Amino acid sequence: MSEKIATHEHTTNKDIHQLEFEDGADQHRTGSSFGAYFNIVCVIAGTGTLQLPLSLNQGGWISLFIIILSACIATYTGQLLIKCLYYDGVTRLPDYPSIGEAAFGKAGKIFVRIIYYSNPLGPSCIYILLAGQNAQTLLKGWGVNVNEKVCIIVAAVIVCLPYIALKTLKEVAILAIFGAVATLVVVLVVVIEGFIQLPTLANNTEITHAFVHGSGIPIALASISFSFGGNVIYPHVEEGMRHPKSWNKVLILAIGTITGMYMLISVCGYYVYGSITKSPIYLNLPQNAGYFIAVILITIHVILAAPILLTSFANEMEMILKIDRKYHSAPKELMLRASLRAVVIVVLTIIALFLPYVPILMSLIGALSNCIIVFVAPIVLYLKLYGWRSGSKLELVWCFIVVAIGLFGCVLGAKDAIIELVQAIETSNNS
Repeated sequence: MSEKIATHEHTTNKDIHQLEFEDGADQHRTGSSFGAYFNIVCVIAGTGTLQLPLSLNQGGWISLFIIILSACIATYTGQLLIKCLYYDGVTRLPDYPSIGEAAFGKAGKIFVRIIYYSNPLGPSCIYILLAGQNAQTLLKGWGVNVNEKVCIIVAAVIVCLPYIALKTLKEVAILAIFGAVATLVVVLVVVIEGFIQLPTLANNTEITHAFVHGSGIPIALASISFSFGGNVIYPHVEEGMRHPKSWNKVLILAIGTITGMYMLISVCGYYVYGSITKSPIYLNLPQNAGYFIAVILITIHVILAAPILLTSFANEMEMILKIDRKYHSAPKELMLRASLRAVVIVVLTIIALFLPYVPILMSLIGALSNCIIVFVAPIVLYLKLYGWRSGSKLELVWCFIVVAIGLFGCVLGAKDAIIELVQAIETSNNS
């Protein structure tokens, strides 16, 4: 093991990527850096974007610092994660759970897989739920009354179609482009509508702001962590890149774009609505054209983003279950793949039907899953595989700070989210 670590310390990212993929030797690497960029932006900058003004309401203006810090951490750990795929300097590990196995054996693989799978499944469940709720809101605005559960089921069916039809992340890249553009437009609509409302709110509503709410920081951190949860797709996105050596630049550009959108909607949303900020933020808007545009576009976004998240999960499950042309004929492979993916959608839809609490679920998933998978696990796995001497003392201090922040958000954020979820369920049952 010591010999491996010594080898790792002298292996650079450039050397690693040249080991297997020089001159485009891997025929599966046909995706562009542009497509990888949009995949990352679309998956990360989703419903979490609309939760962030509420995070500022929960934690105060200091939550802006948490957003910037989380962006830096997400970029750093995303780079470490991909570096871990090439830890032995010879071959590339296929996925995140394999890194856990390389570092800590089967126990590491099982632990990472449990946390890892909750990351694409949890947000996808929220996306189905939000799409259904938005659809019901739109139909009511147009004078059509439809049960919320019916809308959720229809949304699930719509998500299921591209999920079954498109096999890999490279094939769903076009969905990512439309989703990313939709999110940006929603941010602009919310900002413009908010400032149009500002004079009226200032005259008729008592709105307050705070620099810091100490008690709200853990759940704010959990929500912000949810908003940077893209690690689950990073190995799959990088795997399909024609130029994998561009990974770090693509990730920095994608996280930078996302953080810009986050800062814009967070500052404007909290400044305009302050203590009355809701989640999703467009619920604060008057039901005019801008409101309906925002609802329609974010609904389109979550419907497009869900198949991307679920495809990364499905690709790994299909590999484990050997649902591949190597083992089955083309018709049988298609049938098995479609059956597996349909079952996943059914399970997520059932959860969405019985736990229709979007903001609370975001915070809970952010605390239990994202804080570990984004903040803690990449650091621990990297240090285990590459050794404590792989970085400077300053970098080690940074690593300890990141792990401490992740554990803080995980424990206290999950506690607060669970308390809120229990209260919401009790209120719903009593009403």
